Amino acid sequence: MQKTMRHDPLDLAEQHQQSKQQAIRYIQSQLALTVAIAVLMLFFDVVKAYSALTGGLIATIANAWFAYKVFRVGADSAAEVMLASVYVGELYKIILIGAMFLCAFVLIKPVSAVVLLISFFVIYMTPALVSVLSDTAGHNAGNVAADTAIKREKDG
Repeated sequence: MQKTMRHDPLDLAEQHQQSKQQAIRYIQSQLALTVAIAVLMLFFDVVKAYSALTGGLIATIANAWFAYKVFRVGADSAAEVMLASVYVGELYKIILIGAMFLCAFVLIKPVSAVVLLISFFVIYMTPALVSVLSDTAGHNAGNVAADTAIKREKDG
């Protein structure tokens, strides 16, 4: 059964809050994965470890800034205001990423550019991966529930 979306203020506020909580979970997962990769890199080389930490933090901070800019607008705001918030947040995120990469390559000596860039990409893509995995898990759970209901119907 598909859930229909109602557009009363309570539902919009609830959806806004759920989206905000999901964004927080994504940022937390990015931060946890950043630390895990940096600790793993410690077994290879200290330079690789702090390069991975730097790349992961660039992605995490940029996404956290974007989430802050997007969710500072309330659910009751006009659609144009919400859309402008997303566009401005994305623009600032791109500028912030560029500035942080510039600082990383200029200020951190020595730095493993390959590790920094790979860890940035992996961490940056974490929300997409978490989303796909959670959709797959939710879809499988839905199939199990549907199969159980069908079996009960046949048995009943």
